[in-house]
Amino acid sequence: MKKQFFMGLVLCSSLTLVGCSINIGGNSDNEKSSNNDQKSEATSKQSNNDTSNDQSSNNDDNNESGIKNESNITEQQSIAMAMLEPNLESKIVTGDELLSGKYTQTFGAGKKQEQDIDTLELSESPQLNKMKNKPEGMKFYGLNASKGSYATIVGVNKKEVVYIMTQSVINDYNDIKNSETTKILNISDLYSKYKDNRKVANVANKIEFGDSMPSNDDEDTSDEDTSTSEDDTDSEQSDDSDSSSEEVTRDNVIDKVESYEGETLDTDTYTFKEPEKTDEGKWGFSFEDKDGNLAGSYTIDEDGEVTEYDEDGEEVGSGY
Repeated sequence: MKKQFFMGLVLCSSLTLVGCSINIGGNSDNEKSSNNDQKSEATSKQSNNDTSNDQSSNNDDNNESGIKNESNITEQQSIAMAMLEPNLESKIVTGDELLSGKYTQTFGAGKKQEQDIDTLELSESPQLNKMKNKPEGMKFYGLNASKGSYATIVGVNKKEVVYIMTQSVINDYNDIKNSETTKILNISDLYSKYKDNRKVANVANKIEFGDSMPSNDDEDTSDEDTSTSEDDTDSEQSDDSDSSSEEVTRDNVIDKVESYEGETLDTDTYTFKEPEKTDEGKWGFSFEDKDGNLAGSYTIDEDGEVTEYDEDGEEVGSGY
């Protein structure tokens, strides 16, 4: 944020010279009157400059969000206000991070890496916008930046901003609206909190709309044999069914987690504890860095779904 300060150096120097001038042979009344007028004018200018500086400072303190009124909030402004919420800073790229151009992403097994970001890009999702029971008028967008090893989705309408962190396909809003990986924010509350914050305008200016995400309906299958395509689909569904229906045991817990992560566990960086079965019938294990500090943990449901947690026990993602 730029601040202009008017120092009035030349003006102050003039005042000093007037105050310290030595009379040689005396001054006429006109000369004295002229000097007094100049001093008065200089004092007036200094006062005006001080007033201008005070007003400039006050304008900076009374930061403006750029929102004219609550009924005309744009999607970018709604999302920008949500990005300033401190309780989301571990889940999403925040407004401060977007303005700074850098954020930290946490990968599988707690590995952290700094990423550059210039703009937050919103890509409308035709598939998500077909979601059953979604809030009225809500549009869902995929984001080009995520804090963890999951996809970050944002939904927005006139009333709410909804953040969804997931690695799974979502077909019904009711399935995820009460999940720990879904965060719902009321726009009216956000407006009351951030309507005078200039960061809203600055963050909103860095939120852009990109190309829509590909839809299954857009895939070109005109050159494919219909029966072959159907056979392939049945095979994939069968494989998915076999994978999710496979009984979870101590022997395949690690396989489930590595399938979720898309890579083998990093045993060079972390020490992984032996999997144990919980009272709820889930399998789980934690992992530590080489200094013995807790770095995170996993739980695996009976159906094979993996949920990942960070060192503070906060959920960072889930999937198969």
